Amino acid sequence: MLFAIYKIAGAFVAPPGIFITLIIIACLWALRRPRKPLLFIYLCILALFFYFISIPFTTRLLLAPLENTTKPSLPEGNAVVVVLGGGQRRSIDPAKLDPSPHSLVRLIGALELSIEFNWPIIVCGGSYSGEIPEAVAMANKARRLFPNITIYEEAQSRTTWENIKNTIPILKSLGVKDAILVTHGYHMFRAIMTAKEMAPEINWYPYPVGESRDLVPLSLMDFLPKASDFQINSIALREYLGIVAYKTRLLLRLT
Repeated sequence: MLFAIYKIAGAFVAPPGIFITLIIIACLWALRRPRKPLLFIYLCILALFFYFISIPFTTRLLLAPLENTTKPSLPEGNAVVVVLGGGQRRSIDPAKLDPSPHSLVRLIGALELSIEFNWPIIVCGGSYSGEIPEAVAMANKARRLFPNITIYEEAQSRTTWENIKNTIPILKSLGVKDAILVTHGYHMFRAIMTAKEMAPEINWYPYPVGESRDLVPLSLMDFLPKASDFQINSIALREYLGIVAYKTRLLLRLT
């Protein structure tokens, strides 16, 4: 019982729970005379939205359709592993360059395939404002760990669409028809949809990594706000918006 109280209290006095607490206080303040019923309703809706986007239970709901849609698949012959970047610690100093945890998860998945099947890797990711490209950060990390692996860098792209677009010429120059696409499970549906649309002549094989939702029975912890779940839920919502945008773009091209 004390443990539950400790967890509940901690969840609502640290971010993101503290923001929910402050909004609730503002809700109560709106009921003071002169009452502001519209402001009260607005703040209640805002608190509920902030709460639901911050809890692991919502993570399960949002990620299940994304992570369950695409299963891993591999070709039987020669292939190239294409790993999409997931961010980095931005730096102009090579000594302080490091892939983000998201990028590392994807890179590890690609390295596992490369080591097991002796497939080369293409790492994707450019820069936004003059820092060292993300592809360079991933390639440097991979080469330090496994210097004998063949790695190609696609260091100009800033979006998933550009990742695929800039990777296609590299695949064609290598004369490869089979490409394994490595990215997080929540991102795979949009990534593989983009790849198949842009380069149908290439056989794209999805290899999702890094499932982010919990797979244990529900408990109190699934209903307490957490910063990590606020982040992943925000990413999931952005993925849904991205899927809608990509499908709308495809529909407009067909009409």
